[in-house]
Amino acid sequence: MELAVFWGCRAISGDIAFELSVRRLAEALGVRLVDLEGQSCCGEPLRSVSIPASCYLAIRMMALAAREGHKMLLVPCPKGYYMMSWSRELMSNSAELREHLSKALESEGLDISKLAEPIDLIGLLHDLVGPEALSRAVKRDLGLRVAVHPGCYLLRSGGGAAERLSQLRTVLGAVGLEVPYYPGMLDCCGCSLEVSRPDAALTLAGSKLKAAQEAGLSCLVVSCPACFHMLDGRQEEALAAVGVKKPMPVLYLSQVLGLALGLEPDEVGLNLNSSPTEELGIGI
Repeated sequence: MELAVFWGCRAISGDIAFELSVRRLAEALGVRLVDLEGQSCCGEPLRSVSIPASCYLAIRMMALAAREGHKMLLVPCPKGYYMMSWSRELMSNSAELREHLSKALESEGLDISKLAEPIDLIGLLHDLVGPEALSRAVKRDLGLRVAVHPGCYLLRSGGGAAERLSQLRTVLGAVGLEVPYYPGMLDCCGCSLEVSRPDAALTLAGSKLKAAQEAGLSCLVVSCPACFHMLDGRQEEALAAVGVKKPMPVLYLSQVLGLALGLEPDEVGLNLNSSPTEELGIGI
């Protein structure tokens, strides 16, 4: 299987663990990723400034992929995938917006009627690869009970929050992980408030980590780079905001799945995480 891939700003600007783990996971599953040429912003930072501009940036990625001959476009970042889904919905409900976007795309030689279908990491794993194939590919019994943090953008996209959460838990369960409910599972990571209310942002992140610890779970699993930034990168500050001293391992979904499929910790960038992933004792 070959898929074009749109990475988004976090991977391109230095989130090596995210990109590396997705690449290695794809390889382990026999999926060849082709980097999309000319990729730029997904448009999310412009949503509050200009809806047409934000939609243009998102639609442009799908048009670029189609022009390169790709029918599907993998978007590992939940925020980028949401933007593409949201922009297509807006465009389908507004002839004025569609015309505006069509003219903008035509200036680049792109055709608004020819768009690649976006698919996120959950869609790839759950729908294209499938839980049964994932189970057959398992090479390491991790024996972990994990706290899943779906994140707001994953829950807002696709078939709705309940379906998306179910798909995420199914994927993790397919590789032998226990994914119990815990209080605060659907709570925000705080990233959206990082600039305007940094104190509240850290409290939200700390509360999420505290809830996962109090539930007796081994680690926190996230799929969104923004969530990972708050829960892994800023964990020490977040825990201090809620009076907790004990740190907690935080892994990307692609990292924990890669480990279950037999990849070594360094192959999925576990050494790049800030949280104490060595406590899990994987690969030691």
